Amino acid sequence: MITIHAFSSIPIPVRGLTRDLRALWAAEEAGLAYEIRPVDSMSGGLSSEDYLAVSPFGLIPAMEDGAFSLFESGAIVFYIADKAGKLVPADAEGRALAMQWALVALNTLEPAAINMAVVERFHAGENWAEERRPAVRELCEKRLATLDRQLAGKRYLLGDGFSAADILMTSVLRFIQYSDLIETMPNVAAYKARCEDRPAWAKVLETHDALLAA
Repeated sequence: MITIHAFSSIPIPVRGLTRDLRALWAAEEAGLAYEIRPVDSMSGGLSSEDYLAVSPFGLIPAMEDGAFSLFESGAIVFYIADKAGKLVPADAEGRALAMQWALVALNTLEPAAINMAVVERFHAGENWAEERRPAVRELCEKRLATLDRQLAGKRYLLGDGFSAADILMTSVLRFIQYSDLIETMPNVAAYKARCEDRPAWAKVLETHDALLAA
């Protein structure tokens, strides 16, 4: 059984956005047995010696599978997919495409999406955020427009089959769900709703909310 280290305490504004949800979602979709090891980030849990031995940068999530440990959400999602033999195509080209879209989510879109969340949600109305907002919004809109075109006629990033890349992409899109940008991108909006309608995602949110409320 794998162990996923997840937040047991986070500020309310980032609930539903944290990266441990990606690892939990992958485990649920893959059907792997797993346990959650809660980490209290509000009381120094991320800087404890035990946790740093698993996640040296002191970030969530981390994962253990016996003597093997792993950090970084993208790596964990793909490890779980490979272990279960699900969520990634078996052929080299299909796997490369899954990795391509995973990197688009984490490298091309996520920085822009986080900057959007910072200026439009977490620091909305502050002078410095308002000054940065037009440039941040322009870049994010450009990236989303490209994604919208790529999703035309597709249910998921790789076609009809839900994959590890969709877990990562959907979780990144959630950073900007409070903006009106997604509403202007019909293919992106439908895609995000379709992914979030999956039973595994609903179960992960319920489990995570219970963990935070404990």
